[in-house]
Amino acid sequence: MRSIFIICILFALCSCAKKPAQEVEEAIDVALTYLSSNKCDAAIDVLEGVGRDTSNPDYLQVLASAYACRAKFDTIKFLETQTLLIQGTDATLMKSLTLLALSRETSADSQTYSDVREALNILLNVDSEAPSQVRREGKYGAREAGDMGIQALLLSITQLGKYLHFYGNVNSAGSKGLGAANTDEQGSPASHCFVEYTDSGAIAFLGLGQTGICDNLATDDGHPDLSLAAGSLTVTKRRMCEGLVLVTNIVDILTNISLPDDPAFAVFSSVTAVAETIKTRVSADPTLAAYIDITSQKECEELIANASDFGDFQQVYALIFEKGLP
Repeated sequence: MRSIFIICILFALCSCAKKPAQEVEEAIDVALTYLSSNKCDAAIDVLEGVGRDTSNPDYLQVLASAYACRAKFDTIKFLETQTLLIQGTDATLMKSLTLLALSRETSADSQTYSDVREALNILLNVDSEAPSQVRREGKYGAREAGDMGIQALLLSITQLGKYLHFYGNVNSAGSKGLGAANTDEQGSPASHCFVEYTDSGAIAFLGLGQTGICDNLATDDGHPDLSLAAGSLTVTKRRMCEGLVLVTNIVDILTNISLPDDPAFAVFSSVTAVAETIKTRVSADPTLAAYIDITSQKECEELIANASDFGDFQQVYALIFEKGLP
């Protein structure tokens, strides 16, 4: 009788215990309530508390929203106000992104930058493979993957604005290299380029007059936080790869997604054309073509293994960032 009693107790306890899927769903509901009151940290805590569920696209989107919330990103406000600022031409797109409301950054790897980066990691790195909109659709279905893609697109655009503003050392008008010296982690003189280029191919391209103030006709100091000095290469490689995969994932999403039929998304048709132009410009050189298809931070860092690779990467940066933000 005692054994039967114990078995009955265990059965009752097991039947009352919440299943993992139920815990996740409840965490999502609680987190959404917190987010409705702008309690970003509380939403993060409750969602991270149940463990990341990469099989549940709703969980991933809400968790990404929580980190984006802490970075002061608001999807509705972005669509209502910020898309109006985006200019979809090759000559103006990147400059316009530096003027978005959240683009102002004063330090490398700031909390807001890191939070947006975490939100993007949650949405993009859903398995061990390189991020891909097509792969996400295969895993979650067209509707869920489409929602994730739109969210990742808007966050990527926001993060790219931050990246361009800080490492491009722009002024209040979005002009590269004209930010003040001794501010935003700048030295004196202030940087004119993203990087202090040493590769002959990159320097030759800069001398063609297509990259604005960064022309390498004299000393063009690169941003101090993208230093190519020997002791800084590991951090610089990570940061440069972050910039590249922002661009490549925007290209990937825009190439493989159907945008909503909404006036707020109209500009992204032009952005798609610019993305294709950038991809064509880089891939025209067979030695550089591999870079424009890399959507994984890990793969990017692994590809740059020696000085020769860093030279090629400098050329990619000149073609994308110096040309894109003249």
